[in-house]
Amino acid sequence: RHSLGVSLSGCLMGITVAFSASAIDDINDDFYLKKPTIHQAQWFSGLAALTAGIWGIIFGRFVNRFGKKNALVLSSLFYFLGYTLLAYSRTYTLLFIGRGITGLGLSVTCLALSPYISEISPTKHRGKFASIMQLQVQLGIFVINFFGVSPLQFRWNASITSGIALLNLFFIVIAPETPRWLLSKSRHREAEAVLEALMEEDTDLINDELEVLHRSRVDIPQDNDGKVPFFSLQNIKPLLIMSCIMIFQQCTAINAIMADSNRIFFEIGFDHPRVCSVAMSAGFLFFTFGSAALTDKAGRRLLLLIFAVLIAFALGLFFAAGFLSTKLHLALLTMALGIYVVAFAMAWGSIPWVLCGELFTLENQGRAISIVSAINWSFNFLTVFSWSYLSDAMGAKWVFLMYATLMIVAALFVGAFLPETKGLTLHQITDLFAPDSTGYVAIITHRHGPQSMTHSQRSGFGSIF
Repeated sequence: RHSLGVSLSGCLMGITVAFSASAIDDINDDFYLKKPTIHQAQWFSGLAALTAGIWGIIFGRFVNRFGKKNALVLSSLFYFLGYTLLAYSRTYTLLFIGRGITGLGLSVTCLALSPYISEISPTKHRGKFASIMQLQVQLGIFVINFFGVSPLQFRWNASITSGIALLNLFFIVIAPETPRWLLSKSRHREAEAVLEALMEEDTDLINDELEVLHRSRVDIPQDNDGKVPFFSLQNIKPLLIMSCIMIFQQCTAINAIMADSNRIFFEIGFDHPRVCSVAMSAGFLFFTFGSAALTDKAGRRLLLLIFAVLIAFALGLFFAAGFLSTKLHLALLTMALGIYVVAFAMAWGSIPWVLCGELFTLENQGRAISIVSAINWSFNFLTVFSWSYLSDAMGAKWVFLMYATLMIVAALFVGAFLPETKGLTLHQITDLFAPDSTGYVAIITHRHGPQSMTHSQRSGFGSIF
């Protein structure tokens, strides 16, 4: 219940990512603003991601100190203020300030939302509940693209989004703080009370979860101050892995396409680019439901591996379509778009953020995720901002080929270095990266007794560390 309410922050995140695509077209006809230059349009598209990347590391300390719930409260306030400014801006200065403030909301949301959902979810359903975040992101993208083909202008869209931010604030205020964070602040009774509410008074399950949470505080290497050293191998391993995963997520080119979808679809040959944007976001929304169901069944590693190859194939089809005649060109573009939508929605949209909430020790989670988030948003900005320049310099089809090649590299990386986390508690996952773990031999202790680690959980990362 709380996962659904709080994950409305993901909807605001999706709206923010895709807001510029239709807003730029509306600004062309706005009574108060002159038609934007190509540089103004590019900065408007990429400014939210740039702001999120710059401020991510700073907000990481806020999340650690004040908790994920309070961080999400802050993100809702940023969204409300930013979209209010966008709705009433009369100059490009105010427009850019509003867009930048929504980027602050993006930054805090990425740092707090996925870990929050992971920490209040039962282990066996953690992947499914964490995927709700991406489902809400895709809902936000669909909503803003749908508004883009409606008579509503960007000012109305911004006003509506401000209202969504206030609704999200209400859901966050009534939600609990996570038991894991409460225990980190020695608030044991509050943590147990939250678990009782979340686990519906299942005493055995509550005791198991409390035991796991306590072990996550004491069964890890610590320095003289009782804290896990940030630069210990247990933190550096997952930090390097997640940094690469987030870079590869941007190599899907999803945010470059979303930020300026109308122009890109027109450029590669679609006759009705706004309709294509809505159709794409509807497809993302539909297939993200499939991701939520599969994440806990098929596993994170397998899904990322398979769909990285499919994304590369789809981007390769976009490249090939550039050499064909009109009829075949349109048919191949349509098929490529369908494959691309399915492949991204089923894995690369949600699973990187699920992993963010799983791989890091509690002591350093905020700092680690802030670094990973900053890397993600920095590469988001680079892909969005560079698309026009690359497309003008070498043609859109060659840009698609470049990203297709990078996704093949992503598949090889996942297969080589990412361990499987399906079915493991958060403590067991962080144990995979402990100094005394070989990456190949471990025992997973479940409620009903010990069980050997699966092959995909043993393999994938030991050889390079």
